[in-house]
Amino acid sequence: MTTEEIRNRIAKKEEEVKKLSRRFEEEKTLISVEESNIIERFLVTGDRSEYREYLKSQNKMFGGEAWHKAGELFDAMNCLKKYEKQLEVEKAKEATFSNIPEVLKQFREDVISRWDSYDQWKRDTIKKEYSEAVNEEHNYDEWREFNRKMFNKWGQGWYDFRYLTNEQIHNKNVKDSETIILNLINRVSEITGTFTDCKGLHLDSDNSGYAIINGIVIGEKGKAKIESIGAGGYNIQRYHIRVLVKEVR
Repeated sequence: MTTEEIRNRIAKKEEEVKKLSRRFEEEKTLISVEESNIIERFLVTGDRSEYREYLKSQNKMFGGEAWHKAGELFDAMNCLKKYEKQLEVEKAKEATFSNIPEVLKQFREDVISRWDSYDQWKRDTIKKEYSEAVNEEHNYDEWREFNRKMFNKWGQGWYDFRYLTNEQIHNKNVKDSETIILNLINRVSEITGTFTDCKGLHLDSDNSGYAIINGIVIGEKGKAKIESIGAGGYNIQRYHIRVLVKEVR
């Protein structure tokens, strides 16, 4: 999810919190000061036990409308906090990717391109195999065997995978590529600290022509050597990469 999408969600949730706050304030005027204070404390702590004890003391089974509105308000405020934390994470991620070396950007784009190509081929192949099976008559045992073979060949979720659009495939692969790059950056940073020189980092190609990344990264704390091995291809598996990071002394 982009920062713009999260900001839109935050804006909508802030409006919801405002509306629920007004409704709660209206209902609060209809209850006792004691009950109101207990509910106010619940909104801060999230602890419902004090209000349950209050209901027992009043021989009541359920809270009134003020308690109900407070519950909705509490959930909305928590959701807003979650979006705000998510925004901070995405902002930090965007800042990281805007400052990564150009060679890492190129590597990421190559990985995404290869994943997109493979996943689209996989989707189309699954659709074709399924369509051919549907056009044949099968009894229950034959269908079960067909599903077993498809599961073994394509993995869990193969049936739903055939419905993915190119955009959905691409968006997922963009997210997956972020995980790879962030993981690599974190592993290197543990050795080097803040990067000061990435000129020794360069793109190579493996025997299949896939992009891999190798070289030396220098940081304020030391040096790290990056070595990577790529593998994959049609009729084998989706391209993947194993990256080794070692300290250089």
